[in-house]
Amino acid sequence: MNHRVYLDYAAATPLDPRVKKKMDEYLAQGGANPSGLYREGRAARKSLEDSRQTAAGLIGAKPHEIIFTSSTTESNNLAILGVARANKSQGKHVITTAVEHVSVLNPFKSLEEYGFEITYLPVDEYGRVSADQIKQAIRPDTILISVIFASNEIGTVNPIKEIGRGIRGMKRDEKGNSGLPVFFSDAAQAAPHIKINAPDFGLDMMSFSAGKIYGPKGAAALYVRTGIKINPIMLGGSQENGLRPGTQDMTGIVGLAEAIKIVELEGKKEDARLAEWRDKIVTEVTFALPEVLLNGHPKDRLANNVSFSIPGLKAEELVLAMDERGFALSTRSACDAKNPTPPHVIKAIGRSDEAAWGTVRVTLGRLTTLEDVERFIETFVNEVKKLKNTKS
Repeated sequence: MNHRVYLDYAAATPLDPRVKKKMDEYLAQGGANPSGLYREGRAARKSLEDSRQTAAGLIGAKPHEIIFTSSTTESNNLAILGVARANKSQGKHVITTAVEHVSVLNPFKSLEEYGFEITYLPVDEYGRVSADQIKQAIRPDTILISVIFASNEIGTVNPIKEIGRGIRGMKRDEKGNSGLPVFFSDAAQAAPHIKINAPDFGLDMMSFSAGKIYGPKGAAALYVRTGIKINPIMLGGSQENGLRPGTQDMTGIVGLAEAIKIVELEGKKEDARLAEWRDKIVTEVTFALPEVLLNGHPKDRLANNVSFSIPGLKAEELVLAMDERGFALSTRSACDAKNPTPPHVIKAIGRSDEAAWGTVRVTLGRLTTLEDVERFIETFVNEVKKLKNTKS
């Protein structure tokens, strides 16, 4: 067998050796608690605040607006549940979309038990919502709006700047500039590929993760704009502006900051390469297999994401066949892999159950080569034909 080809970068990215080196250097210093008043504690605190400044710089925020967490899932829960609890006296209506990650959908569902009303906005055939949809859904009692920046499953990028500026205008014009409704976006997939200025985009909160930018798993961040009313969802110490108690994972945070620096230096060039290869996969696979459906917007999509639906095939069988041939790809979000129902994002864009069950996701990354892409196309086409022949 030829060397393994990893094509599931949307689920997790490998740790960049340069990030590991930086983390090892920090570990060698002894790993003091950044809350300590002694010299080692002060050194750790400086590393913490330097990392916070780096994370803030990625999205145009102020350092004190960055809250470090353990994952995007935790960040999403803190954003949704924290804002809902802090602002429930102002209203119990919240808005989200039908294509959010489960770490957004499930916290929203939990709010229904406490009397909140959730509006789940439908999406178009590409998986997008519009600024007009959002505006029409806002009510006097709306306190929170959550729209995924870019889909982890189909790669479609939402018009976040247009949506955010529209919401900001309604805050000023119709809500007495109260800061409500709060606009939040899960940007775990977008942050590695799209230059985001959170304040300019009208975002009040935004989550992103080290594990999607070649940093360590277990380190992430939540941007919370100054003035946003939010409660902690865990109780303990006063770390992270009182919003995330517990001693910070300094090694992970240092790794996150180093991963951000590399993305800022190399991301634009890397994405140009990945987008070219993404389009090559789409063009050549759909030419060889006309029955294959591309999910998501053909142009307004992440540089590294390809999602195909193949009616009549079971995606799991194809993924396992490709695994035997040395390729790692996926059927859906890794966080939702054991769900017994068809992928909700694929259903939301109007695909049949048959097409949804035949959906595979291919995501490219830093270690992908042109040879990998060419081998993938040839192998993928052959394996689809083989599986179809066995069923005919």
